[in-house]
Amino acid sequence: MGQPTIREQFNFENTVVCVTGGAGGIGTAIGELVASLGADVAVADIAIESARKTARDIAETYGVEAIAVETDVSSYDDAQHMVKTVEAELGAIDVLVNNAGIADNKRFVDTEPDEWDTWIGVAQYGTLNCTHAVLPSMLERGDGVLVNFASGSYRGNDPQLSVYGAAKAANVSFTKTLAKEVGRDGIRVNCVSPGTVRTPATEEWVENHEETIAESYALRRIGEPEEVANAVAFLASDAASWVTGEVVHVDGGYIRR
Repeated sequence: MGQPTIREQFNFENTVVCVTGGAGGIGTAIGELVASLGADVAVADIAIESARKTARDIAETYGVEAIAVETDVSSYDDAQHMVKTVEAELGAIDVLVNNAGIADNKRFVDTEPDEWDTWIGVAQYGTLNCTHAVLPSMLERGDGVLVNFASGSYRGNDPQLSVYGAAKAANVSFTKTLAKEVGRDGIRVNCVSPGTVRTPATEEWVENHEETIAESYALRRIGEPEEVANAVAFLASDAASWVTGEVVHVDGGYIRR
């Protein structure tokens, strides 16, 4: 037989995808897209009621299995519970998307250490916790995909997001290093770095500053969650079977320096 068609390479049937921060915005868009391609989906989020609604909507709309798992990714115990729950209800996790993140626009001097703990705990430790929890199963099977999240902020261009940007920069380094550790075991690790995307978390800021924000991008507009989800689906698919250790910038051609 010849090379699989591109349609076949984007077939997620018999695949379990777990998305952290899956109850809204980019996370929900990712869950919906992979479900439309046949995947069973675990919606992991600390906002459990929203996660349950998202999972129900995905299951009803796309005819797949979808569950909600209450997860504070900054807790290693929660990350372990997430993996065990998904394995018990859906099967082994084939694709983990470390999407969860949180931030607030503040000058560093005006922030407090407990805020650092929250931002780094979710954006960086969340990635470490969930990845560490799922890796043993992937290593045992010799197969798996990890998609981490950075942000345009990791390049140091966003004043008032210094701590968040630092956490996202750490995710980039972690992605590249881990990809070299586990590639021989059949596991691919990549990272998506979105620009400003229209989500519930950015709604007020975008509403007040959309024209100014858009000037930072070559395409002169804000991104949509579905556009980031497209990149995640590619990296998770067989179409990206020879892609690992990479950072894919989904940012409309960011031009502000």
